[in-house]
Amino acid sequence: MAVVAQVPFITSIAVFLFALLYLFFTLFNYRYTLKPIMIFGLLVAAVSAFAMDTYGFVVSTQAFQTFTETDSHEVYDLISWRLVGYLSFLFILPAILIWRKKYQYPGFKRNCVVMGLCLVLMAGDVALFSKNYLSFIRNHRTVRYYANPVRPIYSMAKYSWHYISETGGKELAILDSSPKRTLVGNKPKLVILVVGESDRAANQKLNGYVRNTNPILSQRGDIISFESVQACGTETSISVPCMFSVFPRQEYSYIRGRYTENVLDILQRSNVRVLWRDNDSGCKGVCERVELDDFNFTDIQPYCNNFECYDEVLLHNIQDRIDQSDGDQLMVLHKKGNHGPAYYKRYPQQFKQFMPTCDSNEIHYCTDEQIVNTYDNIILYTDFFLDQVIKILEHNSNTYNTAMLYISDHGQSLGENGIYLHAMPYWIAPKEQIYIPFFMWTSKDFPINQQMLQAKHQNDLSHDNLFHTLLGIFDVTSSVYLAELDILHGLQTPDIQLAHQAIE
Repeated sequence: MAVVAQVPFITSIAVFLFALLYLFFTLFNYRYTLKPIMIFGLLVAAVSAFAMDTYGFVVSTQAFQTFTETDSHEVYDLISWRLVGYLSFLFILPAILIWRKKYQYPGFKRNCVVMGLCLVLMAGDVALFSKNYLSFIRNHRTVRYYANPVRPIYSMAKYSWHYISETGGKELAILDSSPKRTLVGNKPKLVILVVGESDRAANQKLNGYVRNTNPILSQRGDIISFESVQACGTETSISVPCMFSVFPRQEYSYIRGRYTENVLDILQRSNVRVLWRDNDSGCKGVCERVELDDFNFTDIQPYCNNFECYDEVLLHNIQDRIDQSDGDQLMVLHKKGNHGPAYYKRYPQQFKQFMPTCDSNEIHYCTDEQIVNTYDNIILYTDFFLDQVIKILEHNSNTYNTAMLYISDHGQSLGENGIYLHAMPYWIAPKEQIYIPFFMWTSKDFPINQQMLQAKHQNDLSHDNLFHTLLGIFDVTSSVYLAELDILHGLQTPDIQLAHQAIE
């Protein structure tokens, strides 16, 4: 009975959306604009319907930013027969009918009358069901993201407006023109920061996951896993520049991140050699002013096949790159990681241990068990990869004080509540997309108290800590450094603390 009582209100929502769309297309109801705009609207609606029906995806402003910054590999992974079906029946066939339809275009005055009627219908609709709308908007705010194609068109227009109006003529803001270093100890530092992709905290054995997805790292005994770490975004185009930015998540924006220096700039100005090595569709502007080794679209054997490379390619010739400098170094390895939906492409066959797997990019035809198995196999591969990084650092420990940090850009949904992949708006994103793994390893002679660091493993942390921790690990004193966000602050060994005090 309760559902039947809501039928008039539900009908009113359909009427409101119909009037809104009719109003929108009437704005373009002229000979050279109406059909192209209607056909484009069909394309947006078809693609959005595919994304929402297949992955539980919502087409937000951030989604358009992610799409514009993706590469051909990621686009290809999303192509499937299901997408072809959606495009054929919801876009191509209706578009042909619209294009071939003979239509008598009305004049300006008639268009104005129609738009006025639409506004009256919308206003009357809201007035008649005002209490229902107020309650609905307050209690079901997420529903507006699923109004197709109204929300996708709005999100695209909003993104285009911000991109055009806010990016022109801006200069790069300098964070600190004269950072200082506290050079102590008899060895320089070599730090490798591994940035993961779509790796979530819940599937790590080091965080209590039922499966042993970290068999090698778990046996080492010298890995610290921070168990409660939040990403500052749910998509790479936001979270990667945000994690290297001085701005906390609540203050970060694309424009601020794009036109403000990041922590790599400060480290490089502090005479730390910075090298970015990429296997995941670019650094999103973070590495524009540092050295770059780009492995996208390479074919280095035995790591690559048809220009699709496993993450081990990031270790190719890395010792030669280390040997090119004898001072402090930070190397950032940006992994392809757990990027979906083609999870099966992300790991060599010897890591195919959890079975059965989903060996297709059309994950909607796979069971959730198959998807999780395939995803967990990538974590097995990441476990091996990180151990290889540590062995490289151990090999260099006579020359450097060495450390490794591993942190993912965001998490991933694997079918919980019918949601897959990532990029949900942050305020409605499930925890699987927000909570990420953060591991740390240091050589035995690295000048910090490792027991005190281990005691922080359950602290609430986030991407906000990375900027200040990287400054702290290289002993950089800067006007933008915040000690309370540096997870290593106060953990220096006594001799290093004395050296700091003497210099200060």
